[in-house]
Amino acid sequence: MGRLDIRFVPTPKLELKKLWGQLKLDGQQYVLKRIGFMLPTLDINVQSGVMQALAHFWCPETTTFVLGGKFELTPTLEEYSIAIGKSIELDIVEPPIRVDPVVALAEFLSLTKKEIEKVLKGNCQACLISFLIECFENSSIRMRSRIFILAFFGFIIFPFRQNAIDPVIAWTVKQICGGVSFINTILAETFISLTRFKKEKYRTFRAPIELLQIWLFSHLSQFEDNMTVFEMGMTDNPILRFKQIQDQTKSLHYTQWVHLFKDPNSKIFLWQAVWFREVEARLCHGDQKPVPLMGIYGATSYQPLRVTRQFRVLQDVPPPLGPNEFQVQFEKGECYRAELRHHFEAWQKCSTQKLIWPADEPTGRMKSHFAMARYIQYHTILAKILPKIPVVTARHTRQTQIKISEEKAMKAQEKADVLAEENARLRRALKAHSSIDHVASKKRKTI
Repeated sequence: MGRLDIRFVPTPKLELKKLWGQLKLDGQQYVLKRIGFMLPTLDINVQSGVMQALAHFWCPETTTFVLGGKFELTPTLEEYSIAIGKSIELDIVEPPIRVDPVVALAEFLSLTKKEIEKVLKGNCQACLISFLIECFENSSIRMRSRIFILAFFGFIIFPFRQNAIDPVIAWTVKQICGGVSFINTILAETFISLTRFKKEKYRTFRAPIELLQIWLFSHLSQFEDNMTVFEMGMTDNPILRFKQIQDQTKSLHYTQWVHLFKDPNSKIFLWQAVWFREVEARLCHGDQKPVPLMGIYGATSYQPLRVTRQFRVLQDVPPPLGPNEFQVQFEKGECYRAELRHHFEAWQKCSTQKLIWPADEPTGRMKSHFAMARYIQYHTILAKILPKIPVVTARHTRQTQIKISEEKAMKAQEKADVLAEENARLRRALKAHSSIDHVASKKRKTI
């Protein structure tokens, strides 16, 4: 049986870019005010090989990627907040528990329930891009902006199915259009999708894969200079930077990425993204307890104390792992009133903490690990929770294979040219030598 990789939903980016071009300036400004810096994700190509490889290194218990069996990295609320250009508010998106998808979409689009039922019934309870385009073309300027945001979040941020969105997303987008922060929701769905994949419950990734890819490459030293952002804004931000340099990203095969993550080189990986520098961060709630994340289809924990070096703080030994108190899968028809109350109360306790950076530049092993001596000496991850990584033989990408073949052919041609030239030289020398012998022979005969 072959390996099972995480799956990414193909998205209709060309159609969305056409809709964007049809918005008036006021409509575009309305959209940008609500989605932040994320519009360039429509031009970002997903490298499925590296992202499929990375997913295998996710550890549900630590909610981190564990590289080399020890080194932990994870997207943080603050990293995503800065990259997207939206602040982390205390108010977070309420999940669509016991929300009727038909009613939610009908109210969002100002249509009747019967009209929406007819559309969804013929498409396995999903809303097709063609229907949203039809609604867009027949709507007012203000409504067009809202429909674009619905399509953007339904396809790019919370992908559901090829060319179709989950109608319940309308409940989420309505809150986003109202100004509610969605950073927590994005990170939640990212973690939940990775955890479902690792626990072999569901393989489809339901979060913005482009953002996760940008986050990963921001932690690779190869792009340290190109990913430096001096003044964060619409014209200079990590998403736009990555769009501009994406053609320079490493061209490695899936198997090569697996081997790289298995044996990470400290010269390749960066603990801190070069564009990220905050003075405060949400690191825990209460006494070193995990931070709650509330998604659309579930909730989970987030443990930034395990990756404080990503905030430029010397990494200390993280607190012991406890039960995932926020882990819940939302099922249709269930209430989850107690779980939600606990979740929201815990989020309210996640006040920001001042980050204390080292007074002096770390040296030796502390510098390479950006960690305290006790972390380097004592930190381990239990073998029973270490991610199971597929056994693969390193291979080159097709593009690299073609390049290698072309280089081999070029070298072979160069060698053939050298041999041909040497052969011609020898022939000329032999001919010259034969001519000399012939003249000498004639002279002897004449004498």
